[in-house]
Amino acid sequence: MKPNFLQTSLALALLAAVPARADQVIPDDLIVQGSICAGTDCVNNESFGFDTVRLKANDTRIKFEDTSVGTFPSNDWQLTANDTDSGGGGNYFAIDDITGAKTPLKIMAGAPSNSLHINASGLVGLGTAAPILNLHIKTGTSPAIRLEQDANGGFSPYTWDLGGNDAGFFIRDLTGGSNLPLRIRPGAPTSSIDIAADGKVGIGNTSPAASLHIRGSQGSSSLRIEDANATTAPRTLLALVNNGGVTASYSVAPGVAWETRADASSWTIAQAGAPGSGQFRLDDSGNLAISGTLSQGSSRTLKTDIRSVDRNALLDKVLALPLYAWRYKSAPVHERHLGPMAEDFHELFGTGSDPRRLAPSDVAGVALGALQALAGKVAERDTQIDAIKRRIEAIEARLAGSL
Repeated sequence: MKPNFLQTSLALALLAAVPARADQVIPDDLIVQGSICAGTDCVNNESFGFDTVRLKANDTRIKFEDTSVGTFPSNDWQLTANDTDSGGGGNYFAIDDITGAKTPLKIMAGAPSNSLHINASGLVGLGTAAPILNLHIKTGTSPAIRLEQDANGGFSPYTWDLGGNDAGFFIRDLTGGSNLPLRIRPGAPTSSIDIAADGKVGIGNTSPAASLHIRGSQGSSSLRIEDANATTAPRTLLALVNNGGVTASYSVAPGVAWETRADASSWTIAQAGAPGSGQFRLDDSGNLAISGTLSQGSSRTLKTDIRSVDRNALLDKVLALPLYAWRYKSAPVHERHLGPMAEDFHELFGTGSDPRRLAPSDVAGVALGALQALAGKVAERDTQIDAIKRRIEAIEARLAGSL
């Protein structure tokens, strides 16, 4: 019996010398009126400072493991501080969705103060502790928002930036070469661009009355379309397209407006509301009709290389000018005209810049010159006739005296 007693006593002594590490289960509330340190690196007489709860280890985590079953929410979450990689890793604080294997929130070490600040009103500040609006972004240079589409959704990656600085507000097409398709400069007036509820766009106008309505009160409202391409070439800079006639109105005063109208067969200039077909009408056959007088520039101040004209030579050429009755190829059968061919006129008189066209002033000038020459010849003939009459009268008088 004695040896067994000694062995038992020795075993109990050895067990008493080893600290007990058994789990403790407390089936009641646990109230600690001091601070708590949990972790393998906590020591006796830990200096807590103002800490109430401290986690002290090389892999600190707080895990929320939900044991709910059935239809109750049961997702597990975790608060994580830093990576545990022995070869180095990230220094951060994170909220992990353990069940979903995701990290929806991560704050990297070194993030500046007020990287995210939510005030008592729910306003969110990024870079500011005093947010003024629902989302307030503040930084020392060009605060911006990036909109980046990756390829995970099956679409091509593309990135846009929205930003603002002392040079203006802008939208940057980062993928497309960092172009800035939209810029708003500092000081731009209210409603520089204003889109109404019906889709009408106002420029300087809060109540646009048309699809595009430009309005200003500074005396400088204008519209300019400019193509700055270095290659000289004709270009269509303005196109008005309609399934029917097109009208452009020019209002110069209350109740006073002019219009240009285009339809399938003519182009017209008319005073708005005036009766008739307008003051100026050009049809698709090239016929031009005006309701007033045609006045061409003919002032001496507009002319140079002025020479006298041989009227008799003009008359001879007029007499040699062939005249025809004809109609234009584009005109209806009943519409006929009388006059010379432009080529014949140009060959005889050498006027104008195009042998296929006649200027009314040239035709009138030739006619006037020929008429003056003809009038001179008539006057000369009248003089000769008067002389003959006087001779006849003298002969008749002598004959009568001899009887």
